[in-house]
Amino acid sequence: MRRISFVLSLVVVGLSLIAAGVRAQDRPSPDAEPGVVGITGVPIGGVDPVAAPGYRLEVVELTWAPGAYATRHFHPTALITCVQSGALGFVLEHGAATLTRGGTADAPGSPEPLTLETEVVLEPRDCIAFDHFASHMEHTGWNASEGTTVLWEARLLDPEQPFTTYVDDMGTPVP
Repeated sequence: MRRISFVLSLVVVGLSLIAAGVRAQDRPSPDAEPGVVGITGVPIGGVDPVAAPGYRLEVVELTWAPGAYATRHFHPTALITCVQSGALGFVLEHGAATLTRGGTADAPGSPEPLTLETEVVLEPRDCIAFDHFASHMEHTGWNASEGTTVLWEARLLDPEQPFTTYVDDMGTPVP
């Protein structure tokens, strides 16, 4: 009986380690080269909204390879990022953003404010959103799964500004 308990304990520990491996990817190190590594995107729809003259609303599918990351950066306008598959690690480093955990039609998720410098992992159907003073919302993201992570991102674009500006750990834009 003791031998069966020991074997079962080993199985439980092994399964726990395998499950932890799903989240094996970590936040990029502070000395990582500023920018994007391992992320590709393709627009899947867009419109020039009458309600926001001079802007373009686009939906982009982003594919994050294993180990992919985007170092600390900000966007000049509103953005919503939702996980379709895999897992996205995210840290809000400055500003304000909300996290909505995926729900169902009967019980939709509710937006909750994110806490600064707290790592969160988004699962499928989870979304991060920011709007108010978006250019002051600095964040870092990474693929938190061992496989590919796919995101859908709704972007309100200002053609007069770059979509993304990378910053150093002091918040200074990186040329």
